Amino acid sequence: MGSILAKGLDLAEAGVSLGVTILNRVSLAAQQKIREGLDEAAQPPGGAQAEAPPGPPGVAPEAPADAGESGPYGLTNRLPLVPGGEVRISFSVNNDSATDVRKVEFKVQGFAGESGQAAIDAASFAVRPGQKTIAPVDFEKFVLKGVVPETTPPDVYRGVVVVHSDKDLFIPVILVVTPP
Repeated sequence: MGSILAKGLDLAEAGVSLGVTILNRVSLAAQQKIREGLDEAAQPPGGAQAEAPPGPPGVAPEAPADAGESGPYGLTNRLPLVPGGEVRISFSVNNDSATDVRKVEFKVQGFAGESGQAAIDAASFAVRPGQKTIAPVDFEKFVLKGVVPETTPPDVYRGVVVVHSDKDLFIPVILVVTPP
């Protein structure tokens, strides 16, 4: 019976990993489209600026080199986010130990814009609940909440949620802020 349960958990974990990977890929594609829109909006009217010739139809430009550095997991907003908007991203944390109870606490680290022109203070965000005890081979749900300040310019902002436990886990967070 124990081996059947273990195999079932392995399959569930593989399914969750696949789902997270697919969400990451979709998220990266959406971010690329938003970046293209921001670039187009930043160009002066009339197209006076010289542009590189477009690539062949149906071929997307290369993703930035750092796009894959966040690993196979991360958090991002699924709904459009504008300056002054509320962030609410749910996620879960697993306790993989078969015997030990894990107490977890969270800290949000600040968000830096990819353009380098702005940042979002981590004090605007918190994980709720802020701490929790997770039973062996179980998981708990959490929500990253906050408000993007009204003065925040549109950009892609990268930050981190730190999960403090017996060892720290760093969860990358990407907030895509679009023009209102």
